[in-house]
Amino acid sequence: MLEHNSGKYLYTIRSANGVLVENLQVYGKSRTEADNKIRQMYLRCDIISCGLIEDIRARVPNLKMNWVRP
Repeated sequence: MLEHNSGKYLYTIRSANGVLVENLQVYGKSRTEADNKIRQMYLRCDIISCGLIEDIRARVPNLKMNWVRP
């Protein structure tokens, strides 16, 4: 299951000692890379959920207003 969506991923994990950790945000070029980064930071964790965070700025056009004197 390889995804090629670079961006920020939002995780909910259960750490090795049983603590639920929510709202972890990790950047990755793919879901696999982001998973590897999480597993390096939290050894022996269980990934409960993961989702790609959409960049709001990418959906809204960047408009600049140039004022012109009449």
